[in-house]
Amino acid sequence: MGLVKWNRYGDALAAWVAEHDFGAPPAVYSRLQELVNGGAFGYHYEFERVLDSFARWSEVRHKWTPNPELGINTVNVIQGIWACVEAFTEAEDGVLFSTPIYPPFFNIGPTTNRRPVEWSMSHDEDGWHYDFEKLENLLESDSGIRLMVLCHPHNPTGKVLTEEELSLLVDIAHRHNLIIVSDEIHGDLVHPRATHIPMLTIPGADDCTVTVTSGIKTFAFGGIRCAVAQTGSRKIFEQLSTVPSALLGGPNRMGAEAAITAWDTGETWVDQMKNTLDSNRHLLFDRLNKELPAIKMHLPQSTFVAWLDLSNYEPGERPATWMRGLTGVAGQNGLNFGSEGSGHLRLTFGTSPEVLNQMIDQMVEGLPAL
Repeated sequence: MGLVKWNRYGDALAAWVAEHDFGAPPAVYSRLQELVNGGAFGYHYEFERVLDSFARWSEVRHKWTPNPELGINTVNVIQGIWACVEAFTEAEDGVLFSTPIYPPFFNIGPTTNRRPVEWSMSHDEDGWHYDFEKLENLLESDSGIRLMVLCHPHNPTGKVLTEEELSLLVDIAHRHNLIIVSDEIHGDLVHPRATHIPMLTIPGADDCTVTVTSGIKTFAFGGIRCAVAQTGSRKIFEQLSTVPSALLGGPNRMGAEAAITAWDTGETWVDQMKNTLDSNRHLLFDRLNKELPAIKMHLPQSTFVAWLDLSNYEPGERPATWMRGLTGVAGQNGLNFGSEGSGHLRLTFGTSPEVLNQMIDQMVEGLPAL
C-alpha cells in the first residue's frame, strides 16, 4: 500500500519510524470511505470543527479544556513549530531544544536563520533526565535565547515531565522572557505510573506557551495531515496569528475528518491499543534484559519507541545499519537525534506481539555473544 515504514528497507522488519501498526479506529475507515464514495473532493469547511473536537478529546483524556477560539489549524506539528519560530523570534535569536531530540528540530536553525541551542539531557542508571541547572546556565549566559521547543512527552527517550518540572519550566520561562512551544504529539501515549500533564494546565503557562499537537501518532494517519497549535491567552494567540494563514494552509478534507472522527469516537479503541503498547514495552524490556543484556534499555514512560544503548557492541556511527545487516531489523540511528545518541538505536515497538517477538528473536540470533 505504499507505506514507507515497511517499504524503505526491503524485507527487514520495520522498527525505524515512529508509526504504529494498528491503523486507525474502525469509525475513521468508515467515515473516509463515505467521503470517497460521495466524491467529497472539493472545497470544504470541516477544518472549522477540528479545534472543537480537539478540545473535547483533551477534556476527556487529559482534564484540559482548551478554548477553540485561541487555536489555529496547521497541516502538521512541524508547521506549527515553524510558525511559532516566525511569530515569536527574529533572525539570530536562539531557539533551544533538549537533545537527544526528534531529528527535524535540527532544521530550525538553517531554515529560519535562528541560532540552535542544544540543552543536552543527562543520563544515569535510572534513565534520561532534564538538567535544569544546565538550562539556567544556558539562559544566563545567552540572553538572546527567545524560544524553547519542548518535546513533551520526549522522543526518543520516552521521558514524561512531572507537574513540578513543568512548573519549574514555566517559572524559568517567565524569568528569562522565553516562549515555550510544547510538542505534545505523544501525549495520548503515556503508560501506567506516569501521567501526561498538558503544559497549558500549569499556572502561568498561558502567558508563555503554545501547544502543538496532532492525532497522527495516536491514530496512525500521518499521511492525511491535520494538526493544531493551541494557545491559552489572547495575547499569545494574536502574536501567533501574525503569521499569515495563507502560509499555513490547513488540514485537507480527509485529514480533518479523520481527526474529528478519531477524537470524537476513539476513546475505547485508544485504551485497548495502549494496553498492547504497555505489554509490548515490558516484553521488549524483559527479553532484552534476559537474552541480550549487553543492550541497555530504560523502560519508557511514554510513546511506542525504545531508546536502545548498543555501545557495548561498538556498532560504529551507524548502529541501525549495523543492526539491520546482522539481524534484519531496521531501527533508526541514534546520531540522527544528536551527539547524545552515539551508540544508540531507536526501535519502534508499536506492532503486534508476534512481530515484536520475531524482531527480538532475530536480534538474539544475529547479534554476537558478549
